[in-house]
Amino acid sequence: MSRFEGHGDDLPPALKVVPTIYPTSPPIDQEIDRFWDVGPGFESVEIRIELPERSLALLEKLGPSPFERGGFPVIGFLATTYDKVGRYALERGALLRLAGETPSVSESS
Repeated sequence: MSRFEGHGDDLPPALKVVPTIYPTSPPIDQEIDRFWDVGPGFESVEIRIELPERSLALLEKLGPSPFERGGFPVIGFLATTYDKVGRYALERGALLRLAGETPSVSESS
């Protein structure tokens, strides 16, 4: 008998079955051939890529640095890198759109 069997409402929230209005998905082994297929309505999804309102918001969410102060400024390096990569991606995407091309994840520069 499981530790939680017969406990009803005493189950931890992560183990409770929550009713949903959405249909359940079939087991993954029954869908493996279609796993990466794009579903209906995908073409209507609009993705806007833009620089964040606050440039270091992502780093702030990670919390304080686990590294000792002093030595190499890791957080400053990450902030600069994050900013430069973001700007490069936006500029590259804009250039590709102007050229009539679709930006691709697998595309190399």
